[in-house]
Amino acid sequence: MKRLLTLISCTTVMFLTGCWDQIPIDERSFVIGSALDMADQKAESTYDITLTSQLVIPGNLSNPQKGGGGDKPAFKNLSVTGQSAFQISREMLGLTNRIPNYEHLKILIISSEIASEPNLFSSVVDGFIRDHEMRRGIKVMISEGDAKEMLGIKTETEQLPSRFINSIMKNSAKSLELIEPVRIGKLHRYFLNEDSYVLPLLSLSENNISYDSVAVFDGKSDQQVGTLSDDDIKGFRLIKGNIKNGMLLFHIDGHLMIYEINNAESSIKINAKNKENIKISISIDTEGSIAEMFGSKSLLDKAYIKKIEKQINEKMEQIVTNTVEIAQQEFEVDFFGFSNLLRQRHYDDWKKIENDWDHGDKLFSKSTVDVSAKAIVRTIGTSDKAKDKKME
Repeated sequence: MKRLLTLISCTTVMFLTGCWDQIPIDERSFVIGSALDMADQKAESTYDITLTSQLVIPGNLSNPQKGGGGDKPAFKNLSVTGQSAFQISREMLGLTNRIPNYEHLKILIISSEIASEPNLFSSVVDGFIRDHEMRRGIKVMISEGDAKEMLGIKTETEQLPSRFINSIMKNSAKSLELIEPVRIGKLHRYFLNEDSYVLPLLSLSENNISYDSVAVFDGKSDQQVGTLSDDDIKGFRLIKGNIKNGMLLFHIDGHLMIYEINNAESSIKINAKNKENIKISISIDTEGSIAEMFGSKSLLDKAYIKKIEKQINEKMEQIVTNTVEIAQQEFEVDFFGFSNLLRQRHYDDWKKIENDWDHGDKLFSKSTVDVSAKAIVRTIGTSDKAKDKKME
């Protein structure tokens, strides 16, 4: 009996003890957003980087039911300068009486000044990839101007700037002109494969954040080489496919019409047997409806619907072709992921040309790209025309 009581007592003690390195929650300071800016270039390939971390002040967060928070700020931004993100994060311990915790970090914003410097971007991100506290789901984006300014915006709908920026990233599901957020886990794969890619580009205007451009990165030189906006982003999205919402403006018979895309998929085929004549075929299939129209033509006319679909096809082919030409002629990098398809589907062919795809002989820029689109107008909405000719 005594042995049984001793065993029960020991087991109970084991369950009552906590982790040896556990830190009470009231001694932690949660970081939900970080920004990296260039402070100074001390020497060749040696830089001073400023890390700004946004720390939440839980007691100042408004509670609609309890009326907490008031006018006190719900966050505090701390900035420290050094030569590595890891070193800086440790030096930040001396600026706050609470231990910064990065397990809830949502966004990482990096200035275009850092991104444009050759072989620097992946180095400053490396600490966030390696740190055991960091999550692979952190959203990474670029900023025009100082990244830390993004963490200081004031909005009427959100107390925490980082949470506001994180939420507007979700708008990509509703617009063809916005790209999906890129998480640090995916960015890490780009680094390892030296693939070119794009990241969301933020800009600040009158204390309001604009998220309508993307930064284009050369995977080999590890730097930002340009930007895309408007129709060029649409072209990129159409090539990537997997679109569930978006709109396309076009003109027919001199009148504006808007095609609302409900679903869009792309199919890409690459023939790289002959490296002197690489051919890329892009097929885009979309389904949608007419969201808005001008004019008096009836949408119940099947011949007119066919004419509309033909016009939509031509518009999409034009947009995608223009985006490809910018990639081949202006940036000379494949940020569409064609290299990844070659690696997956035609590995033997890829190994022969991988060093000359974006660089060397620049085979991507010399490739022939053929674009075809097939649009289907499924519904016309609640009205078959904008106005009656009798009322003109």
